[in-house]
Amino acid sequence: MNSVDEPNTGDALERALDRALERHLVAPALPAGFRQQLQAAIIRSAQRDPAVLAAALEREHAAQLAQLQSDYVRLRQRTLGTLIGAAFAAGLLINFALPWISTHFGSNGVVALPAIGVAVGLALSARVWWRRSSLARLLP
Repeated sequence: MNSVDEPNTGDALERALDRALERHLVAPALPAGFRQQLQAAIIRSAQRDPAVLAAALEREHAAQLAQLQSDYVRLRQRTLGTLIGAAFAAGLLINFALPWISTHFGSNGVVALPAIGVAVGLALSARVWWRRSSLARLLP
């Protein structure tokens, strides 16, 4: 694949998508008195003290930053819980599957279990790679 051609193809695709959206999506009509309400809002905002407006924006920014931090901590806690739960479930699965693997694979069962895990991991990785590759878009 020629990496120089890929950005041009993406630009052409985006332009075609923009044209299709312009044809099929119609802009909604503005409500009655929209321009007057907009002008009144602009005039009201100009009458405010810039220092008060800056302080209000700073407070809003701090509140949004605190919410983002809280969500980040919550996401980390959920991720940690999921990893611990998945590790526990994998341990139980191996505990119950090891006798079956030993009977079917014999002494090679210790090697077969990681090999099966690697095969599943590679299959999942290949699936994700295939979805993101440019080959998947070329082939039907």
